[in-house]
Amino acid sequence: MSNGSRSFLYFVSIAYLTQGIAQHFGLVSQPLDYFMLKGLGKNAADVAQLLTILMLPWMVKPFYGIISDFFPLFGYRRKSYLFISYCAAGIFFVFAALAKSFNLLMAALFTTALGMSMATAILCGLTLEVGRPTNHYRRFQSIQAICYYSANLVAFLVGGWLCTYFAPEGALRLALGIAAIPCIVSAAAAWLLVHEPISPPTKRFTRSTIGNVIKEFRSRGLLMVGLFLCCWSFSPSFGTPLYFYETKVLGFSQMFIGQLGAINAIGMLAGSFVFMKYLDFRFSPRVQTVLSVLLGTLSTLGYLLLSSETSAILLEFFRGFANIIAILAIYGLAADVSPKKLESTTIATLIAAYNIAEQLSNILGARLYTYTFGEAFSPLIVVSAAATLACLVLIPLLPTKDLHA
Repeated sequence: MSNGSRSFLYFVSIAYLTQGIAQHFGLVSQPLDYFMLKGLGKNAADVAQLLTILMLPWMVKPFYGIISDFFPLFGYRRKSYLFISYCAAGIFFVFAALAKSFNLLMAALFTTALGMSMATAILCGLTLEVGRPTNHYRRFQSIQAICYYSANLVAFLVGGWLCTYFAPEGALRLALGIAAIPCIVSAAAAWLLVHEPISPPTKRFTRSTIGNVIKEFRSRGLLMVGLFLCCWSFSPSFGTPLYFYETKVLGFSQMFIGQLGAINAIGMLAGSFVFMKYLDFRFSPRVQTVLSVLLGTLSTLGYLLLSSETSAILLEFFRGFANIIAILAIYGLAADVSPKKLESTTIATLIAAYNIAEQLSNILGARLYTYTFGEAFSPLIVVSAAATLACLVLIPLLPTKDLHA
């Protein structure tokens, strides 16, 4: 392995460890939910709506991709933007930890989400750009998942510990302060380990360029993958209702809920290894996608059996395992149809569509749980599983090969 390749893998590992810790749905997730539930007295629907604010930067990822693909900064298309994004996230995590009001807290968290979402979009495009010539991008995706969910495992354990031993506000402030550290480390790593040739000062973004981008984005394969991504993620989510149900109905401790998050991450890690070793090269993307839908449906229906700590442990592991199989299969499809030279823009667009649909599903799921089902959990599970299973009808429409090879 060349020094450049080794440096890139070091950076990718550091960056995805940071992503697993420092996103607002990592270490900060449980302390933030805990603060809004216990400290502010919010219900599940209120919390889901507030979290939507933090997801807005993740919904405009194509904007970051276009900037990175077409407008080099200080001579670099990736390196400079990664450095600035991680710096901004780290600095505003500190601001959030010191915020004196809820509005200032949300404003600072919004800026951290902006930095982390930009870094993620550019990082995904860079990984595809580097891995595509040797056809190793799917393997890179598996390595990314292993790093991300290893960090998630630690983040959820720490988040649960903070919520157990500190008051809601104190737990959140400590989590925010801790989250700032890996962001600064990743900013330094981006500058030192990402070796990128100097790009021209300007890369003209003309009408012709816009026309070419639109033409690429109108390809049938890309549209079908985008449609599948949206439908897959738009199954009424039970993430926020699950936290409320486990806390208020089942009486699980905050420590145990954090441990459940870690068990979910262990399931993700196990699924990543299985995908990398047995599924990636032995089964076609279409078969992988069918398997993903079936596993996702079964893992959701399993929550009808949630009644004790033992059942919660088994269900979280299986849910993590099923989810990562689906994520890697879907991201592989997205990479297959991504036009060359537009990697960041394309991947960012597809992931933005995924994030938008997922956030709408979070709001829908929380509102169904709170207002329609009267905080009854089982009906929400049935609706969510049915929506996931319905994705099977779209699989015959998905592309069967790389359309831009």
